[in-house]
Amino acid sequence: MTALLGLLASPLGRAGLVAMLGLAGLGGIYLKGRSDGRAACLAEGERDVEDTIRRAEAARAAADRRNADERRLRDDDAFRRD
Repeated sequence: MTALLGLLASPLGRAGLVAMLGLAGLGGIYLKGRSDGRAACLAEGERDVEDTIRRAEAARAAADRRNADERRLRDDDAFRRD
């Protein structure tokens, strides 16, 4: 125990302690940024999926409205009916 206190009392021991605390702080910042980035990426993916679902539903609704009118001429589908 006294050897540990003697090491912390020396300039080399204090420098090592400061270096270890600095590395621990940088590691914490790295892990925080990584977890925030992952959360942001997942949230963006969810928004993309929801946007795709909304656009698909809007396209289906537009197609249903367009095909609902029986008097409307159908689009040419390039199929010969001789």
